[in-house]
Amino acid sequence: MRAIAEFAMRSRVRAVILTLVGIPLISPAVLALVGLRRGSSDGLFVLAWAILPLVAAAGYMSPLMAGLAITHFVGVLAGALVLRATRAWSWALVALTIVSALGILVTSQAAGGVLETLTQAINEAAGGADTPEAQQLSQAFASEVQATGYLTWVSVISAVLALLLGRWWQSLLYNPGGLQQEMHALRMPLPLAAAGMLLWVYCLVNEHFVFWGAVAAFPMMVAGICLVHWLVARKGWGRGPLIAMYITLVIAALPLAGFLCGLALIDSWIDIRARSSDNR
Repeated sequence: MRAIAEFAMRSRVRAVILTLVGIPLISPAVLALVGLRRGSSDGLFVLAWAILPLVAAAGYMSPLMAGLAITHFVGVLAGALVLRATRAWSWALVALTIVSALGILVTSQAAGGVLETLTQAINEAAGGADTPEAQQLSQAFASEVQATGYLTWVSVISAVLALLLGRWWQSLLYNPGGLQQEMHALRMPLPLAAAGMLLWVYCLVNEHFVFWGAVAAFPMMVAGICLVHWLVARKGWGRGPLIAMYITLVIAALPLAGFLCGLALIDSWIDIRARSSDNR
């Protein structure tokens, strides 16, 4: 992985080549690394080349797929540039989430809606529309709002993972250990935390907006995860609690997400790390 980062940093042309290859996670992470290290000029240059094939293939590619890919790249670069400018993961996560949401909404309008395409993909993956699995999954996307919310949620998660990988590469090459310090210190500003929590609670009571609630709460959830990482590292508990947390996120996402968001809100209010330091 280090070799990929070193190759990309040698020139803009090499970075463009890696983004044009279109490797999931790797290509957008290269774009994030360029934006983080070299700023908006090189970042926008690589972005333009990354999306050029998507624009050129507009007549042969569905607007939905092209829009999703473009949104992914733009969201990753937006997060990287905000992180470079502010050195604050909280604002980078918010910027990435907003840009991704706007991109999906524009894509949905340009594609004439995403529900039909998403339902068709689910049916094909499940082996037919009449299978119990397909019917169960289709019920989760009963409206266009749910479908766009789900795609936005997936887009935000994948974009954050790409940004994390890009920042890890930057830390590996130029600032060993820097990413861990940043993530352990991640704390959402109280107004953003309160707004995210209110939006999430509002969306929870409306089934059509459940996924949009997950999108609004995602920066909060990341902050909660980072706080748990800090606590585990401070107490020297090893990797066991972290493994258990991620397994629980897979099998019982909603309850744990609520706990993590609540933890992040409390941290935004009272600054758990500072209080812990004062009590040492």
